Amino acid sequence: MSLSRLLTALAAAAPAVAAAATAGAPPLECRWAVTPPAIDGRPDDAVWQRAMVVDSFGQPWAAGAPRAKEQTRARLLWDREWLYFFAEMDDRDVSADSREHDGPLWLNDVFEIFLRPSHQHAGYFEFEVNPAGAVVDAFFPGADSVRDRGQLRRGEFHLEATTLVRGTLNTPGDVDSGWSVEGRIPWADLNATGGRPAPGETWAVNLARINGASPGSELSSAAPLTRPSFHRTTEYAALTFTGPDPLTRMGWKNTRLNGSPDGPAGFRAVRAWPKLAARSLVAATPAPGGGWIWFIEQEGGREGQMRLRRLRASGDGGDAETLLELADLAYNAVFHPRFAENGFVFLGLNGPRVAPPRSSKVVRYTVRDGRPDPKSAATIIAWPSDGHNGGDLAFSSDGSLFVTSGDGTSHSDLDRVGQDPRTLRSKILRLDVDHPADGKLYSVPRDNPFVQDPRFAPETWAYGLRNPWRLTFDAASGQLWAGENGQDAWEYAHLVKPGENYGWSVYEGSHAFGKTRPLGPHPVTFPTLEFSHAEFRSLTGGVVYRGRKFPELVGAYVFGDFGTGRIWAAKHDGTRLEWMRELLDTPFSLTHVTADAEGELLLVDYGVESRTAGTGGAIHRLDRALPPAGPVAEFPRRLSETGLFVNLATLAPAPGVLPYEVNVPAWHDGATAGHHLALPQGGGLEVRSTKSWNLPDGAVLAQTLSLGGRRIETRLLVKQQNDFAGYTFRWNAAQTDAGLADKAGAEIELAEGRPWRIPSRAECMMCHSREANFALTLHESQLNTGDQLSRWERLGLLRVDLSAYERGRRWSGSSARFSRPQPNQRGSVTSSLLPRNPDRLLRFAKPGDIAAPLESRARSYLAANCAHCHTINGGGNSAMNFDWLMPLDRMNALGERPQHGDFGMADARVIAPGAAGQSVIIPRIALRGPGQMPPVGTRTADSAGVRLLVEWIGSMRSDFKPQPARE
Repeated sequence: MSLSRLLTALAAAAPAVAAAATAGAPPLECRWAVTPPAIDGRPDDAVWQRAMVVDSFGQPWAAGAPRAKEQTRARLLWDREWLYFFAEMDDRDVSADSREHDGPLWLNDVFEIFLRPSHQHAGYFEFEVNPAGAVVDAFFPGADSVRDRGQLRRGEFHLEATTLVRGTLNTPGDVDSGWSVEGRIPWADLNATGGRPAPGETWAVNLARINGASPGSELSSAAPLTRPSFHRTTEYAALTFTGPDPLTRMGWKNTRLNGSPDGPAGFRAVRAWPKLAARSLVAATPAPGGGWIWFIEQEGGREGQMRLRRLRASGDGGDAETLLELADLAYNAVFHPRFAENGFVFLGLNGPRVAPPRSSKVVRYTVRDGRPDPKSAATIIAWPSDGHNGGDLAFSSDGSLFVTSGDGTSHSDLDRVGQDPRTLRSKILRLDVDHPADGKLYSVPRDNPFVQDPRFAPETWAYGLRNPWRLTFDAASGQLWAGENGQDAWEYAHLVKPGENYGWSVYEGSHAFGKTRPLGPHPVTFPTLEFSHAEFRSLTGGVVYRGRKFPELVGAYVFGDFGTGRIWAAKHDGTRLEWMRELLDTPFSLTHVTADAEGELLLVDYGVESRTAGTGGAIHRLDRALPPAGPVAEFPRRLSETGLFVNLATLAPAPGVLPYEVNVPAWHDGATAGHHLALPQGGGLEVRSTKSWNLPDGAVLAQTLSLGGRRIETRLLVKQQNDFAGYTFRWNAAQTDAGLADKAGAEIELAEGRPWRIPSRAECMMCHSREANFALTLHESQLNTGDQLSRWERLGLLRVDLSAYERGRRWSGSSARFSRPQPNQRGSVTSSLLPRNPDRLLRFAKPGDIAAPLESRARSYLAANCAHCHTINGGGNSAMNFDWLMPLDRMNALGERPQHGDFGMADARVIAPGAAGQSVIIPRIALRGPGQMPPVGTRTADSAGVRLLVEWIGSMRSDFKPQPARE
C-alpha cells in the first residue's frame, strides 16, 4: 500500500482507533506544571505530586496481558514551553553501553516516550533515554517511516535529561535497585506537527520500556498494544493535557458605546473586489474603455518589490494578474488621452529601489495586446530624488502632462531646493509629450509660466512643494488639485495655479518654518485647504467627483488621510471655498482616493504591511450608509453612561471590565494613569510577538489621568466594525462625573494656571495609529508585571498562535529545525496559553528601578513614549526607530545627523554617544514648543525622563564615526 493510501486509511479509521485505545487503557492525563521542576533525576519537586502516576506497564499483546516483571512508574507534566517527564524503574541489573546520541539504545535498558499529536495525521515522535544519559530523538512523518528509514527525520532536538542509578551501572553480578530519569522536551521541537497542545487537547501516547540487554530484554508498555512493537501508533493510549486552573470570567455587556457622537455617517466603504488577494496597494486607475482597473501593488513594506497589475472592473478581483514586475518604486500610472491610437501608458517611478543614488522619472510604455511591453520602456524625464519623490501624473484637457516632484530628501529640505527655481525638484512640471524637441522625449509648452524666465527650469508650472502626494486634473472645471504632505504640524492641499509659489521650505503650509532660508522670487500663496495635525496626519490627495451616485458631491474635491483613514470633501468654485466636511471615518491607510471609469469613488487602502501579522491592502467603493437595523442608542455624553464603571467615586469597574497595570506609563505631564480593559463576552486578545495585541470588535480601553489626587480626564479607545476611535471625557469640578469633550479638543488651565491639553479625536489616533496597532499598552513588555499575564491566561482572555508568534520574533534565537508544521501534519492551534513562561517574556524596565540596567531603563522609556511614532512607517517623519527590540546599531539614531533642526548645537546628532550636549533628543524632550517631543498632548516636560536619557547617553562609548555631512 502506498504512503498516501495508508495515510488516508488511517485518517478514516482514526475515530474508531481513538475509541479503541481509550477503551483498552485507562485515560492518561498530562497535568499542568505550576512551577517547572528542576531536572535533577529526582521527583522531589512539589509539582510532581500533581502528576498522574502511570504504573500499568506490561505486555498487553501477550496472553493474559501480564504486568512487567520489574515495575515502571512514570509521570508527565507540561507548561507553556516544555513537556516534563519522570520515570522510575525497578531494575536489579542496570546496564547501558550505548553513550552516543541516536545510538542503538534499544539494545540497553531504556525508557521511551512516543507522541502522536493527531489521530487525523500519521506523524509521530520518539524519545529514548538510557541509564547512561544517552538520547535518541526522531520524527516519523508517516506510519511506514519506521520501515522506510529514508523518511526518518532526526532533526535538531533539544531534549534535556538527568539519570540516577540506584546501584552501579554495567556491573554484572551485583544487585541494583533501579534507575530513574527526569527530563524535558521543548514544544518547539515538535513544530513539525504544530508544536504544543492546547488545554484539553488529547494526543496519543506510548510510554514504554526495554529492560535488559538484547536479545533477552523484556518489553513493556503502558499503551494497549496488540503486538510487541512500540510503533503501532493506532494503538497508543489517549493522553489529555489539562491546563492551568481556570478563573471565572464575565464578559462586558456594551449597551451604549456604539456608533458615533456625531451621529450615523451618511456613507460607508464597501470592498469593491472582494476576492482580490493583494499586498500593500499604492494606486489604482481605470483603463480606457472601463473594462479593466490597473493598480500598483507593493510587497513587504515601503522598500519592497512593486508590481503593475490589473483586474476586470466587472469581476470580483479573483482574476487579478501581473502586468509588470518593476525594479523601481512606483507611484501611479496614467493613460494617454489618445490611448486608443498610440497605446501609451505613463508610470511615475523612483529608483533603483534597492539602493541610492535614486532618481524620480516618468517612464512611457506601449501597451500591446492589453499589456505593457517591457521592451518599449522609454524614460521621458528624470531628476535626482531620494525621498519626498513626487512622481504623480495627470493629463490635462489639452493633452499636456502634469508631473509632481518633491524636495528629493527625507529631511526638511536638506538640499534647500524648495525655493530654488533652477531645479526640477519641489515643483509641479508641465510637459508636452506629443511633440518631442531638443533631443528629449518631450517639449516644454510655450505657455508654461516661466518659459521666458532664465532663472527657472522651463518645465515649471508651480513651485515650493515639499512632498505632493496625489495630483488630479478635473476636465469639467479645469481645476488642478495637489495634495501635499506637511512636515511637523500641518497637512494641506492646493488648487494649483500657474506660476504660484507655495512656500516650502520657508513655510509649512501657511506657517513659518525655515525663517532664515531665502524665499524664491514670488510671494507665497498659502494652501487652499489646511489642517493641523490635530485633524490630519498625512494628507492623501484625491479627485474631483463627477459621478452620479452622490449628487451633493458633484464638483467637490474628495480626499483623505493616510494616518487617520478619514475621507473629506471640499467644494471650491475657483475663487472661494464654498464648503468642506468630513464624509467618513475608515480604518484604511489611504494611499489613493480616485474614481472608476464612471466617476464613482474608489478608496485605495495600503493595508498593514505584509511582513507584519496584519492584512494586505484592498480597494473599496464609497457607498451610501445602510439604514440602522433597529433603534440606535445615543452615544453617551457622560462617563457614567458608558457602562464601564458601577461606581465613579471609586472607579469600580462594571462586570467584565478589568483594571490592569503597565510597567512604564507614558508621560502625561506628571499625571498618574489608571487603566481598564473591557472585553465583550467571548472576546479575546490576539497575542502578537511584535507591536500591540489585537482587540476584538466591541472592546474598549480606558485610561484615567489624575493629578494631585484629582481626576482630569478619562480617555477611551473604542473598537467597532474593525476600526478604532478615541474619545475623551473631562471630569467636572465636583469629581462626580466626566463629560464628553469636544471633537477638536481643548486647551484648559488646571490649578495654579498649569496648562493642559485635552486631545482632539484626531490627536488620539496620531499616537494610537495603525502602524502601532492602536492599543499602545497591550503588549507583553508593558503587561508582564507580577502575575497579571498568568491571571489573564487563566481567565481565558488570550488567543495565541504559537507558530505565528515565534515566526514574528525573529530575534528569539530558536534553533528548532522544524520551524513550521510539515505538510500533511497537524498544524499549530490557537490556545489561551501565553506564548512562553512569564519569566521568559519581554518586560519593560521601570525607569526608576536603579537595580535594572541603565540601557534597559532608557530604551523602555523611549519605547513607551516614542516608539509608536518612531518605528518603521510609524508617522514619526524621521528614519529613527525606537522599538524596544531594535538593536542599537539599527535604531538610525546613534551618530545620525538630525533631519528636523539642530537647536543650535555644534555638530549635532540625534543621539551623540557620550555627549548629551550634542544630542538633539535631549532638547526635544526637555523643551516645550516647536520641535518638542512628544509633539502633541503635553505641555510640561518630563525632567526625570530627561535626566535618565542624559545619564544613558553619557554612559555610552564615544568612539563612533559620525556620518559625513552632506553638502
